[in-house]
Amino acid sequence: MKKRKTSKKENAPDVANIAGKNAFGKIPEREIWAVDSETDPFKAGRIPQPFIWGCYNGSEYYEFDTVGELLTFLSQRDCIAYAHNGGRFDWHYLLPAIEPFTSVMVIAGRLAKFKIGKCEFRDSYNIMPMPLRAGGHKYEIEDFGIFEREVRDLPGNRAVIRERLRTDCLYLYRMLETFFVEFGLHLTISSASMSCWAKIADVKKPETSPEFYARFAPYYFGGRVESFAKGEIHRPFKIIDINSAYPDAMMYLHPYGEIPHESLSLPNSRGAIQRSFITIECDSVGAFPFRADNGGLEFPSDGQRRLFHVTGWEFLAALETGCFDNRTYDIAAVLQLPEQIEFRSYMNHFYQMKTDAKANKDDARYEFSKRFLCSLYGKFGSNPEKYSEYQLVPPRFIEAACESDGYSFCAELGPHALLSRPLSEHKQRFYNVAVSASVCGFVRAKDWRAMCDVRRAGHDVHYIDTDCLHATDTGNLDLDDTKLGAWKVEAECTYGAYAGKKTYACLTNKLDKKGNSIWKKASKGVKLTVEQICEVARGNDIEFVPEVPQYSMKRGIHFVPRKIRKTA
Repeated sequence: MKKRKTSKKENAPDVANIAGKNAFGKIPEREIWAVDSETDPFKAGRIPQPFIWGCYNGSEYYEFDTVGELLTFLSQRDCIAYAHNGGRFDWHYLLPAIEPFTSVMVIAGRLAKFKIGKCEFRDSYNIMPMPLRAGGHKYEIEDFGIFEREVRDLPGNRAVIRERLRTDCLYLYRMLETFFVEFGLHLTISSASMSCWAKIADVKKPETSPEFYARFAPYYFGGRVESFAKGEIHRPFKIIDINSAYPDAMMYLHPYGEIPHESLSLPNSRGAIQRSFITIECDSVGAFPFRADNGGLEFPSDGQRRLFHVTGWEFLAALETGCFDNRTYDIAAVLQLPEQIEFRSYMNHFYQMKTDAKANKDDARYEFSKRFLCSLYGKFGSNPEKYSEYQLVPPRFIEAACESDGYSFCAELGPHALLSRPLSEHKQRFYNVAVSASVCGFVRAKDWRAMCDVRRAGHDVHYIDTDCLHATDTGNLDLDDTKLGAWKVEAECTYGAYAGKKTYACLTNKLDKKGNSIWKKASKGVKLTVEQICEVARGNDIEFVPEVPQYSMKRGIHFVPRKIRKTA
């Protein structure tokens, strides 16, 4: 163990200046440590191994050569240790040290919380779902080759590695401290957003039932993602974004309450229709979402008659853009709730925080406010019936634990067997999925109206992804760079390569600091290069061999080579 001195500024950050006006949190009573490791460089087929660890608690910084030394230090302290993305990276190297029969928490495949000795280990990504560099951390390494085993102990290289580790730990701690003072101690950003909303609005958190969830879940879909373009586009087009699509949606009135009313007819007022949930049979013209047999979300436009579950926002958007009239659809059911709700005070609070942070060049608070603006609506729609309780047991006890305690085998996790069972009913908390369904429906309705406006003006739509539209021109869209909910031209492009949903590369007219053209690209699930995306868009398969392994809760640390095919 090596203790390194820290500067006065690092020793005593000005906590009084961390919290903004009306902050909701405080520094946790338990000691907090920010932890990070440095490993072998990523290389296809090689499992990187850590060779140095660091941790910082706001006043003291320590380094350790092995994970054993780190655990000897932390396990004796009643503290919480955070690593950024630890649940899918750093913490996997601690698995052999976890005691058998330990309960662990897993969130979205991420090892979110567990204990070794007195220390509780958490993944800070659950409360800060962005890279640390997004919050202003800019310690750059030009050549990761200095991390190779053969050269990393050279004096010059070791000094660079140690300084990178130290600054990562210090910056993570500062981000954590800002979060705690501003928002409080929470396990996830979605739970923090729900608590902040309840305090801002001075209301109790809603509580419904599994039956309520089951009744409104058929109307709850995600964003609209479609690739209309096939392959390459060699003519100019524009990328047009909505300014804060979901925050804008939450400024409107949405359905609320617990006891629904069902009828076979639409209400009389436009506002009441907007806040309704409608089961409708009509021809498929692309206006409505539909859950396919494989579970995927589609927007069929084949003219086939189907039964759709839609929000009133979407029904009115389809009606008012000429998709049908009252002679071409049949209403099967209309659900309404007795109350209505809007989130203007919450949105104004975080929008002001975002504005102030941008003016003050406070990258951390800017990133936090952006995510609080967009995380609340999803918490209303959480389904605890999909959550599980997890425990690590020695493999020889799998059968006994499954028979006596209701567990099922999930996977081998390090030296342990990972078992799970459904979350017990008394721990389940249903909020109000109708709110989430309505907010998402509002955004999809906005997308549909935008596509219709652009097409009516004679322009082509190449691609849409919830709050982003690729089209040859803007048509009659309401354009304003700053107005909440308005559209803005994010970039003008001269070339586009479309390989499928969330897989594209567009050459923009923007230049980076070196004068090179900037590409806007997406490749969900794999980190493809621009050249690889273009190759797939041309109709050619590529073999993708990742340099970074997957740290899976069910398959351990492994590589997943993939063949990428054009799907558009």
